[in-house]
Amino acid sequence: MLVHSRAQHGERKVKSPTTESRKKMLNSQGQGSTPCAACKLLRRRCAQECPFSPYFSPQEPQKFACVHKIFGASNVSKMLMEVPENQRADAASSLVYEANARIRDPVYGCMGAISALQQQAQALQAELNAVRMEINRYRQHENSPTNGTLTTTASATALVSGYQELVQDRGRASDTRSSKPSTTDVHTTVHSPSSTVATSESKDRTYWSPIT
Repeated sequence: MLVHSRAQHGERKVKSPTTESRKKMLNSQGQGSTPCAACKLLRRRCAQECPFSPYFSPQEPQKFACVHKIFGASNVSKMLMEVPENQRADAASSLVYEANARIRDPVYGCMGAISALQQQAQALQAELNAVRMEINRYRQHENSPTNGTLTTTASATALVSGYQELVQDRGRASDTRSSKPSTTDVHTTVHSPSSTVATSESKDRTYWSPIT
């Protein structure tokens, strides 16, 4: 009986909980949870008040790896603690973006990306302003109710200018005609006796000429 009980007791020792079962038991009790990406990279125990745990998930370890490479874990922790709690998630995302930009471009980092985006925004804004001006111009000429008034005013201006040119041409023509001497003036300016006699004789002949 004693041997049999010892054998049973030994079997129970062999069937003691393994490491995996202990982890499951600890997880069920709220202890020994999976460490965050920061604690996993730093190989330390992830405490309940870990500043990295809410922002660096263990499913994305590359994010904290980049941040740790550029800024260092202590600096990241200080920066997160200086930011209000409702803004720490955005701060962590900004640090990840800046770290990735610095790795891609060691010289300019995120400033190079910001400068490129600003240039693109300025070019698009200039193009948008040009398109808006073109649209306004078409609207004024085609869809504006004053389009007919503008056309009528332009036509009236053209008619007035044409009339003025016509009046000026007529005035020039009259001045040219008045500057030419007439036949009567020629005869009156001649004072020689022979011309006077010739003029009177021509008048008599014309008066007494038979009617045909």
